[in-house]
Amino acid sequence: MKRILFLVAFGFSFSLFAQNITLISIGYGNANSRTESLAEAHVNLQNNASTAESYLLKRVQVGSTGLVDSNYFCWDLCYPTWVNQSQGTVMINPGAVAYDFSGYAYVMDTAANGQDTVWYTFENIADSTDFLTVPVIYFFSPTMGQDESTLSPNKIYPNPNATGCVTMEFTPFSAASSIEVLDVLGRIQAIVEVPAQGTKVVWQTDQVQSGLYLLRRRMGHSQENLGKVLIQ
Repeated sequence: MKRILFLVAFGFSFSLFAQNITLISIGYGNANSRTESLAEAHVNLQNNASTAESYLLKRVQVGSTGLVDSNYFCWDLCYPTWVNQSQGTVMINPGAVAYDFSGYAYVMDTAANGQDTVWYTFENIADSTDFLTVPVIYFFSPTMGQDESTLSPNKIYPNPNATGCVTMEFTPFSAASSIEVLDVLGRIQAIVEVPAQGTKVVWQTDQVQSGLYLLRRRMGHSQENLGKVLIQ
């Protein structure tokens, strides 16, 4: 079975002062083979200042799960995994969007299940209080990213969802299990209990924010990624 790598990214700023740079969008892609996976992320940034500003890039943290064997990034140039800061900057004109960033994560273990994160900070070379930190989260699963029809008998519906509840159907476990609902930062937002031999549960979504969520079923140390759902 081909390995599927799914990437989710979320951007925010830690700045307590004036911030000119903002996140516009994040795109991703993946390349799969029988022995390797290389994921690619693109972060687009806008300068909201009235003057041109130059930004350097720092790779400030790499996740601790150990799933990513190596990673590298491109900004003004492309930098290898052992370099954590760009040597040059990218100038963004007033109101313009920079499409210069691309990040890459490489994993050798094609049977791995889990996630890892790489954090990048875009910092104004003339004003260190003007910065944006973007964590890029990589989810690894042999099945995630395939069409839902290929994951049968597991089903998640309606998806996208704006009804206030999500129904999940799956093959039964012999013992009681639970469904963990994770946000794009990998934080558990809800847990839905599943009785032994249960084949269907409903997750009430009235109190959750709009966004993309990963649904993961767990029984003891075993876990299974059911898929993802978009709450609108």
